[in-house]
Formats: sequence, C-alpha cells, structure tokens
Amino acid sequence: MRFMTTAQPVRFATLSLLAWTCLLSGCATPAATEAMIPETASADKTHPYSVNVEVTGGRATDPTGTPQIANDAFDEAITKTLIKTETFAKVKRDKAGNYELSVIIFNVQQPPYGGSASVTMETGWTLTNQLTGEIVWQQALRSTYTASSDSDVSFSGRLTKAMEGVGQNDNKEGVTEFVRCYL
Repeated sequence: MRFMTTAQPVRFATLSLLAWTCLLSGCATPAATEAMIPETASADKTHPYSVNVEVTGGRATDPTGTPQIANDAFDEAITKTLIKTETFAKVKRDKAGNYELSVIIFNVQQPPYGGSASVTMETGWTLTNQLTGEIVWQQALRSTYTASSDSDVSFSGRLTKAMEGVGQNDNKEGVTEFVRCYL
C-alpha cells in the first residue's frame, strides 16, 4: 500500500497555481495592423503628391514576453490610414514618393502586471521632401491608451489591446497633425 507524503499535496498545489497563472496570463500576441487603423480619421485637405512610409524603432513580439508593435505592422497601419483618408494622391510602397514620412517609435512604457493595462508610446514623425531633402514637418507625439480589466480575461490580452489602442491613437494624431502642413 502506497501512502501520500506531505510533499505531494504541496507539489500539486504548486503545479495547479502555475497552471492557472499560465492560463490567465496568456501568450503574448503582437499588436494587429487592422486594430491600429483609426475608424474616424479624416483629412482636412488632400496633397497632390505621393508619399512613402518608413517606420523604425518597433519590436517583434516574443510569445513568452510582452506584446509589442512591430515596424511592419505600424507601417502598414499608417499606410492604410493615409490611403483611407486620401491625405496624399498616392501612397507608394517603395522610396519613389515625392515625400517620405518617417516614424520612429522611441519609447513604449508598459505595466509589468495588473488589472487595467495602460500603455504610453512616444514617437517622432518627420515628413521629408525626397527631391530636396528638406524636412517640411516634424512632430514628437506622446499617446496613451488603457485597456480595462474587463476587456480581456488575460493580462497579456489586455496588454495587446492597449498596444493596439496606443498605436491607433498615435496613428490618428500623427496623420491629423501633418496633413495641416503646407506642401
């Protein structure tokens, strides 16, 4: 006959706690492009030129780490917003545009854990005339978004929603600001 030792219930409780922690924290998923495109973005005017977009400073998401905004995803979100708002006559995928919009993600602050997930992102937006090399507009932006505790069961899910929300806010503010410049 085999008897249960006192170590077995402790081991079971520890493994159960670990399993619940993994279930509730979830795996990190990157911010989705479509979720970073603002629904209500609009341009006050349309520029008759072409533009290409380049994003740097983003990071790929490690599934065991925290959600991030990748360069390609944010680049695509900004590009789709420019197309949707008809801010420029044409948005090019290569460096052949009349203007280049460079966006640098230079600071992202995320909470380590918690109920609500508030994310702050700082970016630098620069619009450059490709022919002359002249910087025609430059702006530093700081955006914040909070995903409430009821927006997703897992903290990782809330953090992904917060990353998407902050990306959307920054995208909308950036496009709204630079469309006002005189070209």
